[in-house]
Amino acid sequence: MKPKGSEGARVLLIGCGELGSRHLQAIASLPQVTDIDVVDPRPEALALGRKRLGELAPGNPSTSIRWLSSLAEATPAGALCIVATQAEGRCELIRQVAQTLGYTNFLLEKIVAQSLRAIEELVDFLSTRRCAAWVNCQTRAYPFHQRVKQRLEASSPIMMTVTGGNLGLVTNGIHNADLFAFYTGATCIEPAGASIDPVLHRTKRGQYDLSGTLQGRTEDGSRFTLAYAADHALSEQITIVTRSYRCVVDHIQRWAVESDAASRWSWRSVPFEDQIMVSQMTQRFAADILAQRRCALPTLEESLVAHRLILGELQPHFSRLLERDLELVPVT
Repeated sequence: MKPKGSEGARVLLIGCGELGSRHLQAIASLPQVTDIDVVDPRPEALALGRKRLGELAPGNPSTSIRWLSSLAEATPAGALCIVATQAEGRCELIRQVAQTLGYTNFLLEKIVAQSLRAIEELVDFLSTRRCAAWVNCQTRAYPFHQRVKQRLEASSPIMMTVTGGNLGLVTNGIHNADLFAFYTGATCIEPAGASIDPVLHRTKRGQYDLSGTLQGRTEDGSRFTLAYAADHALSEQITIVTRSYRCVVDHIQRWAVESDAASRWSWRSVPFEDQIMVSQMTQRFAADILAQRRCALPTLEESLVAHRLILGELQPHFSRLLERDLELVPVT
C-alpha cells in the first residue's frame, strides 16, 4: 500500500538544527517530494536550513518549501513527518501531529524519549491510530552490516564488542545496541553487568552522557559489550565474532577487515564504501517510506529492544550521579 500523497508528496520536518537540516537536504533532493513544511521556532535554525539547501546542487524547481515558526501553521495530511527535535517533549509533539494534522508516517530521531514508559505509551498510541514510525538508528542499514549478517550462521551466537572514546553510552550506545538486536534478532537484551565512570559528561546539546562499560546477553548465548573511555574521543571500533566468522570495522575511518574458518582465519581487508551521512541515508529511507511504507530502519516498536537496555540500565547511574531520583533520563 502506498502512503497517501506518495506521488507529489508533502513532508513535514519538525526541528531544523544540525540533524534536522541534514534531513532537509535529503528530502529536498527527492523528485517525488513537492511540498516541504519546515517548523522550528528558532530563527537561527531556519537560517541553517536555508544555508544547507544552498549547499546542494539545484533540486526539483517545483518543490515548495515553507519556513514556519509554529506547528499551527503547518499544512495537514502530508505523506511523512520527520521529527528531529530534542527528546524532551517529543512524544507529545508526535501525538499532536497525528491528531491535529493527520500524519500517519513518522521518522523519529533517537533517543526517542527520556523514559521507557513514554516510548511504550507512544507505541500503543500510534498502533491504535494505524500510524507507522521508524527510528533513525541507521547503522543496521549500512550495506556493510547487511552483508555481514548474510554471512553469519542463523543459529550461531555472536560476540559483539564496541569500544571508543566518544563519551556516548547513551547517544552512541543506542545505535550499537540496535545493531546487536539486528544481528541477533533478539526481542530482549538482558543486562549482564556495568561499570560506569563516576562522572557526567556535558553534551553539545546541553544534556548529559556517560562513559564506562555496559554489557548484555540474549537467550541464544550472544554477548554484547559497549565501552566508551572518558579521556579521549577516538572513533568506535566494532568487533563481531562467531564460531565461523569475525570482522572488525571503524565506520569513521572507513576501514574494515574480516576472516573466517574457511580461510583458516587469515585476515583480509574489506572495502568500506558505504554512504553513511544523514543527508544521504535519509534520502533512501524517506523514498522507501513514501513508495512502500517500509524502510531499513527499525520500527519504533523494534527500537524498544535497544531503548530498554540503554535507558533501563543507565537511568540509575544518572540518578546516582545527579543525587536525585529521576523519572526522566537527561539525554537527547
